[in-house]
Amino acid sequence: MKIGIDISMLAYTGSGVATYTYNLAKNLLIYDKKNEYILFYSSFRKPRGFYYLIELERLGGKIINLILPHTFLKLCWNKFSLLPVERFIGKVDVFHSSDYLRPPLFKNTLGITTIHDLTWKIFPEFHTKEIIEAHENKLEKTVIFGDIIIVDSYNTKKDLIKYYPQLHPKNIFVIYPGVDNKFKPIKDEQLVKKKLTKYGIDTRNRFLLYVGAIEPRKNLVTAIKLYYELIKDRSYSDFNFIIVGRAGWKNEEVFQTINNLKLTDKVKIIGFVEDQDLPYIYNAAQVFIYLSKYEGFGLPPLEAGKCGIPSLIYLNSSLQEIFPSDYPFAQKGSELETLIDLIKIRYKPYQKHLEKFSWKSYCDIYLDIVKSH
Repeated sequence: MKIGIDISMLAYTGSGVATYTYNLAKNLLIYDKKNEYILFYSSFRKPRGFYYLIELERLGGKIINLILPHTFLKLCWNKFSLLPVERFIGKVDVFHSSDYLRPPLFKNTLGITTIHDLTWKIFPEFHTKEIIEAHENKLEKTVIFGDIIIVDSYNTKKDLIKYYPQLHPKNIFVIYPGVDNKFKPIKDEQLVKKKLTKYGIDTRNRFLLYVGAIEPRKNLVTAIKLYYELIKDRSYSDFNFIIVGRAGWKNEEVFQTINNLKLTDKVKIIGFVEDQDLPYIYNAAQVFIYLSKYEGFGLPPLEAGKCGIPSLIYLNSSLQEIFPSDYPFAQKGSELETLIDLIKIRYKPYQKHLEKFSWKSYCDIYLDIVKSH
């Protein structure tokens, strides 16, 4: 078969969707040697350190690289259903759309897509009008064309059926994404320190860590205020708070909170971190902070867990599904106590439990779904 995948979301390097898109394409190329993969990338953006297209081509993917703005494609595809993507990439048997755009396809081409979450539907106040409209239009096309839908959790499947009852449950498949094997304990302390220094992280101080987009749903304001309460205790006054990730939207309150609490020297927003360096930063953290209000999956806490680092998370959305039931979840009002316990006890995540999040397993299930349709 010829399988096309829209990898344009790689332009948003550092986001969860970009990480998923890269790993989906990369691991299909690694584990599937029977099918041909045509990878469609279209964006004006190529962020610093953008090696993804070269890597995917090296693994055997055929890259179709067009310099077209997302605004143009949104109009053509999401709004007017013009210009089948196969005009650019050639006829394929299957085309996997991004979570943002659903292009028209030639007759008899199987459409498949991944819906990561419905936060734009459940919490519209956390998103911009543009993002909400893009997702609404894309999902409307997905329903009209009867695409196969893959979701990252049973929680997201439940949300889809609730908000879009016209979807047939038999077309919605749950596959847990994998965690890349590069996330693991690292014993070379000197190399870890070298990587921290590369990003301006003070190796003399302990630190809490957050990895992800800076946007309202991630609840970083609560995390920063919690950190502020922690360092009032002299036992933890040496802690810094390192934030890794790109600025998202509606994030003014995050920066305002840092300024109001006079934490500009203690809360370090270091932006984009190269993929190969991220495990070193996880390894050096004391606790990973992820007080997200809602997650379709929640990959960063699993990455931290694979590195042997505990996460401060709430018992909500998909997080209660992908973590063991006896995990020490935080509760509203007692976050500080749970955080201190995690620092003191150095809770070790269940490595056996984390093994089920495998990209090999993901690809096997994915290909079975494609073959059966």
